[in-house]
Amino acid sequence: MVQRIDLERFEAEVLKNPLPVLLEIYAPWCPRCAMLEDVVEQFAIEQKGRIKVFRMDEEKAERLMMRYGINRVPAFLAFRNGRLTGIAQGITEKKTLEELI
Repeated sequence: MVQRIDLERFEAEVLKNPLPVLLEIYAPWCPRCAMLEDVVEQFAIEQKGRIKVFRMDEEKAERLMMRYGINRVPAFLAFRNGRLTGIAQGITEKKTLEELI
């Protein structure tokens, strides 16, 4: 299941997580984000126990977006051992999420 987080929980939930992490930055008004919601949820269910999947509203992620050069949503950031390992922006398929992790 995809969990929603905010910037205050980013370090503990993403950077310090022992599992690989996929973080989706989305916007409630974004039709592409809505289109991918079920895809991301299904991916999280399939990867349960192997990967943690989180979502963060872009309004709460402004500093992260600037830090990682994100300029559109949805954006997917992959982390392993506290380090960014990949980024995908815009419309993304399930296959891209698998490759990103």
